[in-house]
Amino acid sequence: MAEMEPQSAPEKTNSLAKALFSPDTVALVGASSDITKNTARPMRFMRKHGYQGTIYPINATRAEVLGEKAYPSLAAVPGPVEHAFVMVPAKHVEAALEQCAAKGVQVVTVFSDGFAEVGEAGMAAQQALVRKARTLGVRLIGPNSIGVVNVASGAVLSVNAVLEMDELRAGSISVVSQSGSMLGALLSRGAARGLGFAKLVSVGNESDIGVGELVDLLVDDDATKVILLFLETIRDAAVLGPALRRARQAGKPVIAYKLGRSAQGEALAQSHTGALAGNDAAVDAFLRKYGVMRVEMLETLFEAAPLALRYGRWVDAGRHQRAVQGPGRATAAERLVRCRALRGGLVRAVPPAACGAAHGSRGGRLQAADRVPRAGGRGVPAGAAG
Repeated sequence: MAEMEPQSAPEKTNSLAKALFSPDTVALVGASSDITKNTARPMRFMRKHGYQGTIYPINATRAEVLGEKAYPSLAAVPGPVEHAFVMVPAKHVEAALEQCAAKGVQVVTVFSDGFAEVGEAGMAAQQALVRKARTLGVRLIGPNSIGVVNVASGAVLSVNAVLEMDELRAGSISVVSQSGSMLGALLSRGAARGLGFAKLVSVGNESDIGVGELVDLLVDDDATKVILLFLETIRDAAVLGPALRRARQAGKPVIAYKLGRSAQGEALAQSHTGALAGNDAAVDAFLRKYGVMRVEMLETLFEAAPLALRYGRWVDAGRHQRAVQGPGRATAAERLVRCRALRGGLVRAVPPAACGAAHGSRGGRLQAADRVPRAGGRGVPAGAAG
């Protein structure tokens, strides 16, 4: 029997992206037929939102799950599996991982909690899990991840209750979040504003595949035009930095909201994922270095994203901005001015003529400014890093 040729780096990246975001076959390990349980949701969500691939529910005690044939183990599944969503108690995750490897599963997303976020013992268990995964050649999202969503394909490997919504609006905005609950909030609040999404990922404890690697994959994703990050900390700066540079070179704006400016925020960030939030000024400098638009208010994500989607392009520092002056500026323009990289020349928004006419009818005016106005101050030079 001829030996298989090893995959090149680009082939491995493409294979990972395919299994992660667009799997043709998925296994739901620990799937439940009790619709009151979280573990019943992924099956319902994927059927509801039109997933056309093959779903294998894995349940050791039931022959059916929600009316579909179930399997006692991954070994009993008749076909290949690209992506497994693991929803069993923490003590059973390692065994599930071994079954995944034996089946040839490329990516395992672990919903199960009880790892680094609960303290030293959990951290030790998580480190052992990662060592096992690397030995077996399996990539991990999580643990403590609420899941991965491909809106266009209906591949909803997630338990987030927000996905009960009747319709998921497809679009060009992708989200990587270190908070699972916030992923749902971004989806629901974005949908209320008419925003459509491409991919959404909850990294959980980020034990293997992290924010940086995901940004790198999204740079190569044709459906993604803008990348939103909800951050509690930065764990993988050495990977994230080059990925952000690639996003900049590809003309894909990255907008970040980071929890933890206050002591309470830092405590919340640690409780969610077991990570320390780190020095906020250092995070600011890191994001500014790579041209990331950092917003200070969560609501600004929803204002900045469509602007970046419509007008966003990477420009040299020193280029002028368009500032809105007149009624209504405090609700949008001044919030956008607070974005670190917008002050540094990330986005040049030239509004269409109809926008200027409508603004003028309300007594406002659009003015090309050498300095971007700042609430309560003289402002900063357009294109200057702040």
